[in-house]
Amino acid sequence: MTGVPIRGPHPRGILVTLIAMLLTVVAAGCGSETAVEYGSSDGGDNLVVYAGKGADRDILEYAVKNLLGKQIRVTIKDAGDDANAKVAGGDGDLVFYQHAPAFEADTADRGITDLSIVSRVNVVPYALYSHTWTDLHDTESWVNTGLVADSVTDTSLPHGARVALPSTATGFARGLYLLQSAGLVSLDRPFGGTSAQDLTITKANVLDSARHLDVIGLSLDDFLKSTYESYDAVALNPDQASSLGLVPADDALAIEPGPDNPYAHVVVAPTRLAGDPRVLELTHALEDPRLAGYLSRTYRGANITVAAAGNRG
Repeated sequence: MTGVPIRGPHPRGILVTLIAMLLTVVAAGCGSETAVEYGSSDGGDNLVVYAGKGADRDILEYAVKNLLGKQIRVTIKDAGDDANAKVAGGDGDLVFYQHAPAFEADTADRGITDLSIVSRVNVVPYALYSHTWTDLHDTESWVNTGLVADSVTDTSLPHGARVALPSTATGFARGLYLLQSAGLVSLDRPFGGTSAQDLTITKANVLDSARHLDVIGLSLDDFLKSTYESYDAVALNPDQASSLGLVPADDALAIEPGPDNPYAHVVVAPTRLAGDPRVLELTHALEDPRLAGYLSRTYRGANITVAAAGNRG
C-alpha cells in the first residue's frame, strides 16, 4: 500500500511558536509593572509630566503613588531644557522641574505664551549657619566693634556680627530676604515679589539692621570652609551646607520660608488643560499637607513645601 507519510510540526515552527509565546508573557508582565508604577502611556486618564531629576522627580513620584487617586495615571519623563517648548507644542501635558523665575525667563526667551503656572510646590531654601553662634535669641553682646573689647555674654548671634552672603545678584537678594524673615534686618519691601527689582535687591534696600550686622557679599564656593569658619554667619544653599556636613533642620539658625517664596518650584500647564480635573487632582496631591511631612523626614530642611515655613530661631 502506497501512502502519504504523516508529518508532525516542523521543529523550527515549534521553536518560533515557543518564542512568540514567551515574548507575549514578558510583554504582559512589563505592561503590568508599568501600569502599577505610573500607568500606561496612553488612555484618556493619563497625564504625561516632564519632571526634573532628583528631588523634583522624587516629590512627583511620592505624590502620584501615595496622594493621587488611582483612577488617574501619570507617565513621568525626564525634563530637558526644552521641556516647556515640548509641552507648549503638544508633546506632553505638564512640566515640573524649574522655579518660577526660570520658567518666566525661559518662556520669554522662546516666545512661549501658552503655558501658565498651576501649582507652586516646593522650595530648595537658603539657610543661615554659624560656626560660632548657636541661635538668634535677643542678646546684648557685641563683637567686631573695633573700639572696645568684644563683650559676649551668651551664644546668640551678637550685634556687630559679620555675615557673608553669596555675591551673585540672586544669592545676595535671597540672603537679605532670609535675614529679614529671621528678624535681623528690615527691608523696603516684603518677601515674595517677583519683579526684577524684587529679585535683585542690595544693601541699599536695607532700612534697618536690628543687630547692626556687617553684611558682605562673597564668592562662597571659592573659599567655602574658611568663610564659614571665619565669619559670624553665612547664608548657604543646601548643596553648600551639605559639603560642610551641615543639616538644615539641625544646624541652621534660620531657613528661608516656603510661603510666598518667589523661587518655588512650579507645575506648568498649557491653556488646553485649563480646568482639566486630572490636573486639579494632581495639583491637590502636590499641595497635600502630608507631602510636607514626607519632605521633612526625607530632606531635613534641604527641601520644603511652599506651605511649610522652616525657621528655627
